Amino acid sequence: MYTLRTVTPETYWRFLDRASTRARHTVGYQQTPEWAEARGAAWDPELLGWFDAHGVMSAGAVVRYRKLPGSDRRFAFIPQGPVLEWSAADLDSLLTPLRAYLMTRRVFAVRITPPLSLRRWDAATVRAGLSNPAITRFSQLSPDGLDDAGLDLVDVLSRLGWRRAPGDAATDASQPRLNFWLDLHCGSEEAVLAAMTKAWRKNIRKSERAGVTVGLGTDDDLPQAHRLYAQTAHRNGFSPQPIDYFTTLWTCLGQGFPGRFSMHFARHEGDVLAASATAQVGPRAQGIFAATGTARPQAKPSNALYWAIIRQAIVDSAEVFDIGGVDDTLDEADPASGLVRFKADMGADAHEYIGAWDLPLEPWFYAAFTRLLPAYTGTSNLLRDGADALRRLPARLRRLSVRPRRLSVRMRSRAGRQMQDPAHA
Repeated sequence: MYTLRTVTPETYWRFLDRASTRARHTVGYQQTPEWAEARGAAWDPELLGWFDAHGVMSAGAVVRYRKLPGSDRRFAFIPQGPVLEWSAADLDSLLTPLRAYLMTRRVFAVRITPPLSLRRWDAATVRAGLSNPAITRFSQLSPDGLDDAGLDLVDVLSRLGWRRAPGDAATDASQPRLNFWLDLHCGSEEAVLAAMTKAWRKNIRKSERAGVTVGLGTDDDLPQAHRLYAQTAHRNGFSPQPIDYFTTLWTCLGQGFPGRFSMHFARHEGDVLAASATAQVGPRAQGIFAATGTARPQAKPSNALYWAIIRQAIVDSAEVFDIGGVDDTLDEADPASGLVRFKADMGADAHEYIGAWDLPLEPWFYAAFTRLLPAYTGTSNLLRDGADALRRLPARLRRLSVRPRRLSVRMRSRAGRQMQDPAHA
């Protein structure tokens, strides 16, 4: 049996260094102390270690807590974690102590989003799906591979009382189910170029002829990055993070980050046309954000930007570049399919993750919480803005077991009146 306790950043990083050689492509920046600090304004982080009978730290997690307004209960979130060997035979002995530990922290539910795949579609398969008018979703494509560890984990989680998290726009945006990975095991630019389509390679050359240059940015460039990010958010219908988010990101990851962090900017004739931030832990590089403007698309700044990031990742010995998520669409009439095409033409494969899973520790509390969730369009909004509704939960929950159906209707109605136009977080 494992003992769980809080650890220091130094102890946690020593564990991550070991874990990144074993778990390799499942260790990411969202499970680092620096990212926990960057998100500290919205969540209370804790660095947690699993210790075996010999005192060896065998698993770890950055746990983020947020207190329910008007209550002493907390919601816990472990993004892209916990960090452990998911193929291990003793998953029960690793996950069961987490439940007991969080109950002592007055947590009513915990959400995890392990970065494990269920299915994989090769780039060529995705491109074929995009070219077939009869196919509009990834589920209509036969996968090229199945991940036994991911499939086994779904069975284990279900058996231990975990359940798939309800629809949550904020979680879906930061932890998308469909992600593209670019294989860099080859370690050469020539091999990566060979996996791209002819059109993608042509656009790299076109950007070079147009005079697009890509270089690393400084904190002076953050306003430009935020400007492009806000434009990208507007085009794609999501709410952008404030400029403070970028400043905190730079402060926490850009200075002394034990992994690798970089922010690239594509410039043309003195103007910034595209920007992206990337973090690498062990052999896995991940995109944190990517932003493009609408000016001079003929110069192909996005192709130039990603090619520079790929070349840097190869130099830094990355084995995989996680270039982020996409919507579940293969319908070329859908504007969102453009990003799918861009990543598949780059040569990246699509992976379907197992998604977000919740473990209710106080079932009635969790039931009321999830009933309120749709009115606030996401966990973050409910935890931040739902004070009036949530501070009444403890008293209401005492009556929930007597009149659950009637109570849930009243709660939804009242929450709807309080939040007529909830903001997306």
